[in-house]
Amino acid sequence: MIQVKDVLHCLEQAAPYELAESWDNVGLLVGDPEAKVDGVLCALDITEAVVQEAAERGCNLIVAHHPVIFTSVSRVTADTVTGRIVISMIREGISGICMHTNMDCASAGVNDLLAASLGLTDVINMEAGEGGNLGRVGNLPKTMSLPEFAKHVKLSLGAGGVRVADGGKPVRRVAVGGGACGKLMDYAVAKGADTFVIGDCSYDIMMKAHDIGLNLLDAGHFPTENPVAHGFRDLIAAQFPELPVEVSDVHCDCISFY
Repeated sequence: MIQVKDVLHCLEQAAPYELAESWDNVGLLVGDPEAKVDGVLCALDITEAVVQEAAERGCNLIVAHHPVIFTSVSRVTADTVTGRIVISMIREGISGICMHTNMDCASAGVNDLLAASLGLTDVINMEAGEGGNLGRVGNLPKTMSLPEFAKHVKLSLGAGGVRVADGGKPVRRVAVGGGACGKLMDYAVAKGADTFVIGDCSYDIMMKAHDIGLNLLDAGHFPTENPVAHGFRDLIAAQFPELPVEVSDVHCDCISFY
């Protein structure tokens, strides 16, 4: 019998808690570690729709990247989104494991998966963050123009659009940081990157990149991190081949482009 604690241990081995930033909340956040696992649903976030999908598909464990309980929670009631999600999980007997910044830094984690999605080779750590492994830098097989690369990023990640700050250089050595990683810009430059792909980029960060001659592409938080859902699935399925492990069909980027 496979229990929640067995899947948790598998994920802990792949993404040790020591890699997580000090402010993060990771691990088993909802549920009973002794509960038998009938099926696993993997997603970027645990939303109300994802919980419903898990229940309908017979999955009583959800593995996600973003913590379902993150900021300080003093009560769990149906008056809040978090409260409704947790209540529905408990009602349906669904446990929730969340691996966040530890999975960003882990080998074969968010940033390695992002680099692979973009076809980067010779990938190395950017050596930033408390865990020392946040962000990656690698090379494209061939040099691209910035417009070419922007289209490549959009198609590779299934992004609705890509915001671009033109640093005035062709694209060959690329740094990546899934989600809001603008603070890592200086580390990217130190590793020789001419281009940096992130999500959630503010105006001032775009301006700084332009001013220092770094191409910066904001491909969105969801597209840059969503490859981890498939990474969770592959990791768990390899360890527990007899266990049904699926990726959510309903969880998608809530940001649209018109």
